[in-house]
Amino acid sequence: MTLWKELKRFVRLWLRVFSDWRSGEHQKIARSKTAPNELIAWYCLSLTQAIRLSESLENKLTNLELACSAIDGLIVLPGEVFSFWAIVGRPSELRGFRRSRNIVKGRLNLEVGGGLCQVSSIVYQLALTAGLEVRERHAHSIDIYTEEERVAPLGADATVVYGYKDLRWVNPFPFPIVLGFEISRSELIFNIYSQNSIPPKNIFFRRERVGGREKVVTLEQAEGGSEKVLTVSGYGQL
Repeated sequence: MTLWKELKRFVRLWLRVFSDWRSGEHQKIARSKTAPNELIAWYCLSLTQAIRLSESLENKLTNLELACSAIDGLIVLPGEVFSFWAIVGRPSELRGFRRSRNIVKGRLNLEVGGGLCQVSSIVYQLALTAGLEVRERHAHSIDIYTEEERVAPLGADATVVYGYKDLRWVNPFPFPIVLGFEISRSELIFNIYSQNSIPPKNIFFRRERVGGREKVVTLEQAEGGSEKVLTVSGYGQL
């Protein structure tokens, strides 16, 4: 089964590589870095999330630190693409990633790289607020949190699965932006730095029950009160 799973992942990876090459996307993926501490005079949009206690917290923290370190200082030039997996790379044990809680086919399991979705999700949520052009995002299949446990609104999540599901967005501004992370045992902070001010968008999430599933509509409220639908996500229950 593991061999078959790896074969499918290999095929999917190369299909994506070919698709990126054919479309020219591979040339647009951001890879250059700088030191965020050199951006003190820049504008900054910031988002903070709590890191909840769990049985595999130490392993999750290791995974978060590795991913945040890979993204920290990334420069995304105008028209360039942020790709979570292009920057973070495969979460393998050889690279130091550990087993932590993850959702696989609608069930909770311990997987190498578990917990990385908190990094991709905080990037996605702030990308919406900053008005970045989201090209690819996948919602989780189920909602595993109570309202007391939730660190972000339902609908603000972005699950990532190496070889299968990526998080991608484009910098639509005529100036570069730089991504930065701060992390402690209890808190994750994601920053978007820019030389020009980026007015935050008014993003909100409207929930409704459809049968046995939760439906979440992500909307942007424009001036004058008009609403623009950005995406619709559906979640099952654990």
